[in-house]
Amino acid sequence: MTRKWLIVGFTVLFGLGVGWVFLKNRLSSPQAKIQVAQTNISASVYIDGKQVSSTTPYAEYRKPGEVTIRLVPSSSGKPMAIWESKVTLAEGVTTIVRHDFGETSILSAGEVLSFEKTGGKKAELAVVSVPDAAEVRFDGKTHGFTPLPIANATSTGEHTLTISHPGYITREIPGLRTVPGYKLTAVVYLAQDPQFQAQTLGEQQEASQAATPVEEPKVIQVEIQDTGTGFLRVRAEASKSSAEVAQVIPGKQFTLIEEDKGGEWYKIEYEEGKQGWISAQYAKKVNT
Repeated sequence: MTRKWLIVGFTVLFGLGVGWVFLKNRLSSPQAKIQVAQTNISASVYIDGKQVSSTTPYAEYRKPGEVTIRLVPSSSGKPMAIWESKVTLAEGVTTIVRHDFGETSILSAGEVLSFEKTGGKKAELAVVSVPDAAEVRFDGKTHGFTPLPIANATSTGEHTLTISHPGYITREIPGLRTVPGYKLTAVVYLAQDPQFQAQTLGEQQEASQAATPVEEPKVIQVEIQDTGTGFLRVRAEASKSSAEVAQVIPGKQFTLIEEDKGGEWYKIEYEEGKQGWISAQYAKKVNT
């Protein structure tokens, strides 16, 4: 009799246990996985503004939905740009983030990979890039330019996705596996080529300099005034005691070469290739 009751009790407990597991599975919320798989330097991970890790790599299960991921690079000897993006987490899907930090956002690179169930039998691939209009090669074969869907990417083994754009560093993503009935979406961020950036800056500076008109120096003439003698002496140096080298007539204009510090003497070209000094008292500047 005792044995019979033991068997009955065990059966009831077993049934309750199975029922609890079943009920727990039905009541538990669906889960999605986010994985910061790789960064070129360690970084703190923030999700929706809350720090969830002080180092990478990092992974956790969360409720499906849109989240904001922020990666803050640790000290590396020089400042690096913070990366932040909105990512949609899907139920039963692992979303993978890889990021290479650069000194600025345009010198940074990375990708976000995620699967989405399609219900079909084919494996699909969708590629988005920043910047867009990048060339897409899948296993070495060119398929077009981003944004680009590849409707039938079904084949066994691992695949390599290569994204390239003029002026940017080509990014290669090896080890991809496509799954029938799912779409693999790759959002790829390309880093600008520093050499291209320097070349572009140099060309812009040259173009700016070429476009800026060069202001020609103003030519100042001096007009000889009435001296009472009908002429003005031209001397070898800016001094009354200096030797006279020529005479100029009032009313004539000559090119001003320079002035002495006191402004009392003007140096003029009185003949082609010949220069001398005249008293500023009997000369007037004329702009041309």
